[in-house]
Amino acid sequence: MSIGIVLMSRAPIPGQTKTRLESDLKPEQCAKLHRAFLEDMSDMLLKVSERREVKLYLAYTPMGTENMFSGLVSQEFNRFLQQGADLGEKMNQALNFASQENEGQIIIGSDLPALDPSVLIKAVDLLAKKDIVLGPSKDGGYYLCGTNDSYPFLFNDIVWGQAEVLEATIKQIKKHPNLKYELVTACDDIDLYSELLDLKEKLQDKSAWEHYPKATAKVIEAVISN
Repeated sequence: MSIGIVLMSRAPIPGQTKTRLESDLKPEQCAKLHRAFLEDMSDMLLKVSERREVKLYLAYTPMGTENMFSGLVSQEFNRFLQQGADLGEKMNQALNFASQENEGQIIIGSDLPALDPSVLIKAVDLLAKKDIVLGPSKDGGYYLCGTNDSYPFLFNDIVWGQAEVLEATIKQIKKHPNLKYELVTACDDIDLYSELLDLKEKLQDKSAWEHYPKATAKVIEAVISN
């Protein structure tokens, strides 16, 4: 069963990425962090591709920024421009794009440097038995969505950015009792400075990591004062 994994990302442009970190960091520092996240996530996804039959994709925005991902995201990723008026439409369109070449598809964001390859491998394996797979995040949303068909209802009537996104999505799924879903291990994205500080602490013990995000660790040491 071939699975397409889509990495969704804005271009790492200072002042336009990781802006919630600008309360404590400069715009260029936020962009450097984003570039490091992309580099580490690309490496992590390549490891997944060594263990499972997957095709890798990068859904980027805005138009005209594809070259900004060169050297950060492997050339093995098929690149395409995000389409849609809001996050829900963009995710639905990205999943549909991957479904053209695969029997199942998974979408994740680009701010997950702590995501282990084993979590994605679990999600890939689950799609052989489940219709929908979700990965919860601490803020009440989800960082991963996997499907084995087109389910546009997943992205309807959802208030994106609110704390009830995961709960609202599960309610939508339960309206279709023929569909089976499952959750994988929770993982927190890095949006806030407090989350970045927590990540810095976790990075001190390299032995605790299945895939150590070395580019992220290097940038964090440079931008956070001890």
